[in-house]
Amino acid sequence: MRLLVTATLLGALAGLGGGCVPTPEPGEYGLFRYVGNIIGSTPLALLPPINDREGNAYVLAGALDELQLKLFVGNRAGGWTGSCAITQGNQLGAHGFVGRAQDRAWYWAGGALVGASGRTGGCYQILEHDPNSAARLDFRAVVPWVRETPSRTTTVAWIQAPTDPRPFQAVIDLNNNVYTSIKKLSPDSATDVTVLGVGGSLSRGEGVVLARYLIGEAVHVEARFIDSDGHTVAKASVGGLDTLPAYGIRGYLQSNDLGLYAGLDIEGQLVVLDSGGGQRRAVEGMDPVGVHRWQGELYLVGSSAGEPKLARIDDDGDVGKVRRWKASVAAANQLGSKIAVIDDRSLPSHDTVWQGPRTAMGAFPFLHEHSLDHYADGTTTWLIAGPSFSAGGEDHTAIAYVPVGIAYE
Repeated sequence: MRLLVTATLLGALAGLGGGCVPTPEPGEYGLFRYVGNIIGSTPLALLPPINDREGNAYVLAGALDELQLKLFVGNRAGGWTGSCAITQGNQLGAHGFVGRAQDRAWYWAGGALVGASGRTGGCYQILEHDPNSAARLDFRAVVPWVRETPSRTTTVAWIQAPTDPRPFQAVIDLNNNVYTSIKKLSPDSATDVTVLGVGGSLSRGEGVVLARYLIGEAVHVEARFIDSDGHTVAKASVGGLDTLPAYGIRGYLQSNDLGLYAGLDIEGQLVVLDSGGGQRRAVEGMDPVGVHRWQGELYLVGSSAGEPKLARIDDDGDVGKVRRWKASVAAANQLGSKIAVIDDRSLPSHDTVWQGPRTAMGAFPFLHEHSLDHYADGTTTWLIAGPSFSAGGEDHTAIAYVPVGIAYE
């Protein structure tokens, strides 16, 4: 098995100098780092990891239907913390990561928006209470990107206090823990507001909230497009979603470079939309898992006949030919019967060997309802499972974080 040597991380851990690192082949792994132990057996409830711009790693154990969660933060120079378990409410778990900045990252769980520091490993809740009324705030929708400028670090969200009949749309200042540009959701006659899914494109400075509400007894389903200043710039009707439950879009709606959004709902149908409108479409040729964005394009990913599959979604929202996902197959084959893992949970680090490594989440590497992080050219990050053991009457599984080469072909 060939290993991709990641210059930044190896240099930090081993004191090596930097240098050019070639783009890895699809399925080629880098340095395996021991993150920690997760309750359960594979496949585990985990989100694809992300990195901040300094190279610190964030691993979130949880899922929307899992009320318990835990965030592990890996410092780029070595060492992991796993003490963060902040959420809010008792109905929903982790929606997903929101975004990253220089040395921080944020996730959304239940009704909470949570920040984490890559340098210290600590976590903190954003706007747990309204600064003016002291009422508890729930984040009903969070656009999944973070915009960083010299003066502010922001995202856009729908927030709601228990006494509010409808959410408010606001810009969230993540540095100063305040909201600005706040606006009550219109129209005033709207009731039973239900968020079905969220998405966004940082490069376009755009977020979208897919929501359903009633006016009298009439059902309205709309995609509301929001700019980075918190203004609603477009509304579009989306058909076929009158009975989809709250947060019925798996992961996030993903956008291509032309502004087409696509997401997979919990009933296995594809939802496609843009500022002109949208609809649901049946999926054929695979058991779909999610929609991924990679290099400005959208892909439907899933499996059939015991193999990972993918298909490109074109600019009209049509699904192309279903193909074997060669990079996923290669990543599974590259694991082999054992892997060398560096245990840097506390320093000094030491090496260990795991027998029987396997993907920690999903049936195959890269298959997940959430899109994967862009780590470097042709590279993402993934989680690998190692030894399992029982403690306190529960199964526990060791997991490792690793950069890995990827291609959507």
